[in-house]
Amino acid sequence: ILKNLLTREETIEIREAIQPLLQHSSGRNNFEGFSTKRVYSVVGKTRALDKLIAHPVVMSLLHEFLLPNFLLTAAQIIDIQPGETPQPFHFDDQFCRMPRPRAPFSMATVWALDDHFQKEHGATVVIPGSHVWDDQCPQPEVMKEMAIPAELPIGSCVFFSGTLWHGGGANVSKETNRCAFTAQYCQPWVRQQENMMMSVPFDRVHELPDDIQSMIG
Repeated sequence: ILKNLLTREETIEIREAIQPLLQHSSGRNNFEGFSTKRVYSVVGKTRALDKLIAHPVVMSLLHEFLLPNFLLTAAQIIDIQPGETPQPFHFDDQFCRMPRPRAPFSMATVWALDDHFQKEHGATVVIPGSHVWDDQCPQPEVMKEMAIPAELPIGSCVFFSGTLWHGGGANVSKETNRCAFTAQYCQPWVRQQENMMMSVPFDRVHELPDDIQSMIG
């Protein structure tokens, strides 16, 4: 957990800037969450999240885990609404079908964009040590007992391997949503989950910071 990488004021400004994107973006299935608002491919939709995608602390960590010229594979806003059920446990780089245990093909960040990144509001839950599991993982009921919430102060993020089992928590509150942003990065030889060439208009690429231009490929 990387605490207070952004100030409260910076984070509130970002949260206000992205609010228009969340008006019509409900999840389509149990994995996305029927009571969760999701916005995909945000690089082509707003510049408000650039400082999170390319935060220097995150970039330094990525250089420790991924090869030079790593890519941005996904960038999404996830706003879990009251009453949402737990997301099924998963690991992020399973889009590369290779036997486990193995080195990760991707790394992920999940940023808290409000004060509600707590267990009762649907904080991301992680299973410590699961990044080294093989393909024979425990049953979901057992995984639930092993999982812990990654509770975050506003402006903070949790950073983890693409092989770590995790999921969005249940929001058991009646009135409070929790808004987060996830940026995921992959090895330079991995096909990105989001097609950045299609989702970022060519005539807008020059508006992106140089490091993000490089990461979208």
